Amino acid sequence: MASNFLCLGGLCVVIGLGLLYAGIQKYLLVQKITDTPTSKVRSAAVGMVELSGKAVCKEPQFSPLSNVKCIYWKMNAEWFQPGRNGGWRMISSDSSHKDFDIEDDTGKMLVDPTGATIEIPVDFSSMGYLRDRGFLGIVSQRQLDPKVLAYLESNPDAKARVYRFSGYELKFTEWYIAEGDPLFVLGTADLQEGVSSSVGSENLIVRQGKYDKVFYISDTGERKVVDTIRNSMYWYIGIGFVLAAAGAYALIA
Repeated sequence: MASNFLCLGGLCVVIGLGLLYAGIQKYLLVQKITDTPTSKVRSAAVGMVELSGKAVCKEPQFSPLSNVKCIYWKMNAEWFQPGRNGGWRMISSDSSHKDFDIEDDTGKMLVDPTGATIEIPVDFSSMGYLRDRGFLGIVSQRQLDPKVLAYLESNPDAKARVYRFSGYELKFTEWYIAEGDPLFVLGTADLQEGVSSSVGSENLIVRQGKYDKVFYISDTGERKVVDTIRNSMYWYIGIGFVLAAAGAYALIA
């Protein structure tokens, strides 16, 4: 019993410290956003830059489930494992990686989203089964949304992965930034490949920096971005402190 209590205390300390670290990282991100002035595209220069505008496709692409023209999308497919240690398990997680433009009233600038922290709300979600498994006209299990079924039929590789879990409840979640949506970008402006002059926003691209790794993208304005990150920061630090303190007390006691 004592050894189990010690293990639980140690686990609480580890989780608590992890949450505290995540909270501190969010605090540093808030400071970076508030300390970096928002630039117009035309006046942006090489280095850390904060831009606010609207999303514009560089190359047309569409979200896989909702078929919405977008600059970025992400989709998760999960299955539910029943039982005592059950829960949602990942089947696959896919996202787009195409460059896109951020545009304001002064011009456009290219953005390479590789390595960015992209925080956007869920745009579509569906839970259910591949088949309704009805008996005598009575539906006993809800079927997945037709959007999901159509996507699977059009994508043989995805269908093969998902159908391995055909007897379980499934969940599909989709996020996207549609073309024309508000766009907030904090990252490093750098010269595009093959360009020798930094004069003109058309020669720059926003990406994750080699030294300053902060790279954040959202589909809301700066004020809402800061409020969202700050609220989650308080939760991480508060819960992390409680867990770490409780675990330390358990170990000492």
